Amino acid sequence: MGEVKNYIGKKEKNNFVLGLCGQNMVYSLIGAQFFNYFLTDIALFPAIVVSVLLIAMKVWDGVNDPIVGSYIDKHSFKNGEKMRPFLKYTPLPVGVFTVLLFLVFSTNEDLLWLRIAYFVIMYICWDLAYTVQDVCIWGITAAVSPNSSERDRFVQWARTIGSCVYLSLSTVIPMVLEMIANAKGVSMAFVTFVFALIFGLGGAMISYRCSYAQERVQVNQQEQQGSMVESFALLFKNKMLLLVTLANLFGALGFGASMVTYFFKYEIPADFLGGSGIIGALGLSTIYFIITGLPGFIGMVCADKLKKLLGGYVNVLILIQVTNIIVRVIAFFVGFEGKNLWISMIIIGIGSIPSGAVSIAQTSIFCDSIDYMEWKTGKRTEGITFSMQTSFTKISSGITAGLASFALFLLGYKAVDNAEIYVGTQTAAFDTWIWFLVILTPAIASVFYIIPLLFVRYTKEKRAIVESDLIARRAGKPESGLSPYAQRNNLQENM
Repeated sequence: MGEVKNYIGKKEKNNFVLGLCGQNMVYSLIGAQFFNYFLTDIALFPAIVVSVLLIAMKVWDGVNDPIVGSYIDKHSFKNGEKMRPFLKYTPLPVGVFTVLLFLVFSTNEDLLWLRIAYFVIMYICWDLAYTVQDVCIWGITAAVSPNSSERDRFVQWARTIGSCVYLSLSTVIPMVLEMIANAKGVSMAFVTFVFALIFGLGGAMISYRCSYAQERVQVNQQEQQGSMVESFALLFKNKMLLLVTLANLFGALGFGASMVTYFFKYEIPADFLGGSGIIGALGLSTIYFIITGLPGFIGMVCADKLKKLLGGYVNVLILIQVTNIIVRVIAFFVGFEGKNLWISMIIIGIGSIPSGAVSIAQTSIFCDSIDYMEWKTGKRTEGITFSMQTSFTKISSGITAGLASFALFLLGYKAVDNAEIYVGTQTAAFDTWIWFLVILTPAIASVFYIIPLLFVRYTKEKRAIVESDLIARRAGKPESGLSPYAQRNNLQENM
């Protein structure tokens, strides 16, 4: 086989990455652990209400995302594109509804049902706009090039830079919000709203740059016709996709990350760093996420090397989960008393080095599953496939946040505000279990995460056959004849 052609130019790649950075500015406000804290301690919704709301909203995600994905697959614009036009029109509504979602117009308990209704309406509107954009952003990564190796590099670069923005902002913003509120003597609700204007609306406008990506992989639209039921039937025949999705869903059981801020607020003295304590719980949790998450950037940069070393991205995902289990068990027994907290954080940080490759590996596997199903059936399903990724990512985050809020409820948690000392203000059950929940629930989730991955069978040899056959099919040339589609349509080579 001769040298495989590359298609993606530098300008196109940089514009897409810039747009992805903008989208991650938006998601840094909603997709991180801060959103849970915002609802309980800033908007002052009761913990059980937050738990129910988040789980219910993510169930809604599970319903609408595949519908959106199926629609995108079944409809194309005059030039044959399915996703680029949506990337032009969705940024503005995403930005507007992000801002409105962080508008705390009241914390009055007598208006609780009105506040709930407002939140639900704003979230539904935001989620619909964001879903269309997100499905198209990741769907187009499977269509920018028929060269799977070039596509992998494109995904790695985009995921790495985008994740840098997300992780940086999602960890730093809470601390900055708290420090500004304390220094200026203004409410956290006001400061949060201002930041939503900057990063929500501003980030959404930058995300327009994703529309510069080109859809080079297109199939005959007649091949794509069919009912939504048929689309879902194809989806559930995609074993590789379903197994990775199930693994992601199991990962949601690791809800301890959503409880880190509560741990620092009520278990660690305010003067832990030796100062006056002005940095607060959000600041301490920021330091925690920097120490335990920053090393993951090494894994992002080395994702392709890890793939080659371990024989594929599925094995990379398994390595990440095994490492997470080991380091968290060690950290749990080290504990958090005094300097032990630093040791525990460093241990988890070292163990997180390969974890940065998770999103890159998952996106690459999803792209492979799209190619495989086209090879097998003749139908290309970027929309509904990546709707599964976006849907279950949001469902997982909702389950995580919902479980965390429910755990707080079971522990008897009640938000304490404006106290001189927060340590010792929560229940005995909270004090007993919070360290276990923060550190070990992610390890337990990793055990379950590994199980579906053990059944994924997509070798590099199979990948090469699929890619070669698809290139031949689009060029009107004979294929290997190994796919059911080729056999059905007599596309195989004459042996």
